[in-house]
Amino acid sequence: MPPKTHISYLDTIRGLAALAVISEHFVIAYGLPCETPLCQQLLDFSPLHIWWDGSAAVSMFFVLSGVVLSLRYFRAGHIPDLSEFHLARFLINRMFRIWLPYLLVLLISTGLFLNTFDSEILKTSLPATEWITGMWHKFPLTPPDMLRESFLLKLPDLIVLLPQAWTLSIELVLSLLLPVGLLLAGRGTSWLVFFGLLATSLLGVSIFLLHFLLGMTIARHYTDLTRYLSGRRWQRRLLLLAGLAFYTCGTFVPSDIFGDTAVWLGSGLGAGLILMFVLGSKDAQQVLSQPVLRQIGKVSYSAYLSHMAILICLTPLVLKCLEGFTENRLALWFGGWLVTIVCVQGVSLLFYHWLEIPSMSLGRRVTDAIAAIGKPTV
Repeated sequence: MPPKTHISYLDTIRGLAALAVISEHFVIAYGLPCETPLCQQLLDFSPLHIWWDGSAAVSMFFVLSGVVLSLRYFRAGHIPDLSEFHLARFLINRMFRIWLPYLLVLLISTGLFLNTFDSEILKTSLPATEWITGMWHKFPLTPPDMLRESFLLKLPDLIVLLPQAWTLSIELVLSLLLPVGLLLAGRGTSWLVFFGLLATSLLGVSIFLLHFLLGMTIARHYTDLTRYLSGRRWQRRLLLLAGLAFYTCGTFVPSDIFGDTAVWLGSGLGAGLILMFVLGSKDAQQVLSQPVLRQIGKVSYSAYLSHMAILICLTPLVLKCLEGFTENRLALWFGGWLVTIVCVQGVSLLFYHWLEIPSMSLGRRVTDAIAAIGKPTV
């Protein structure tokens, strides 16, 4: 495996998953762009659901996180090389990578919330659901409530300012378990499986731990997988078809019968199979490495953090402006969705340069300073 372990096309997959989450929230807020029952069924209960399947996208986030965080330690094979792993440096950098940008966006969202809470709800021709209109209007927050939402490791049951942050809380906890996972991976995949089942069934750890460990397993077998799949086109195609079937299983597997856990596990397995396909397909990697898609992937974290505030505060204004040009529901829907996506990408680009990069740089400076203190002086 080459020394460079940051793989840009994996960033693109994360970016596309973030777009699916944003699209799902737009659909929940304003419905589907349908005028017939057939259209509704096609977009809601078929694989076409994938473009706004935010739940499956969450599964992809966790599997992808397991791959990306552990891949650098499996350069030489199945046994992780921990010679360059420093626990304190990893933990500090991870906190600054996830938590500090979250706090900064939370602060911005708090200001927008305070300005929005007592304001009149803007009525648009494309009617909004109570889910989005009540998001920042129905739940008053006190300063202690806001402070509780800043503690990402233990968020309150009702998250108002950044309701999508529940996944970030789990992501942060799971990523902090990476050292344990690497040690277990060194002893074999069966140890990872045993640990995952034990932790989720008896210790109450989130079911997404299994997604994270699946990602680690893919990283552990990265060299073998890429070598095997690179020359087998039909096997890759079957892998992709199976992956898409499992990934979109939420559209045809009733959760009220099989349970949410079964759907989460199915979409997680599908995410893993799709990633395996991409790792073995040069054509897929080339497509996902296009500059526009790479840009979407680069700012995906900021997009995930900022999109709810934009959907609440800016999208109604966009729809109101569009009403001056058309009253057609489909035109309003597609225009509102597209402008929302563009605005999220624009704001995310600013946040990436103003919040994410400085946060990561600060984390590196802190760890370098701690390392310098620990060095013996001559």
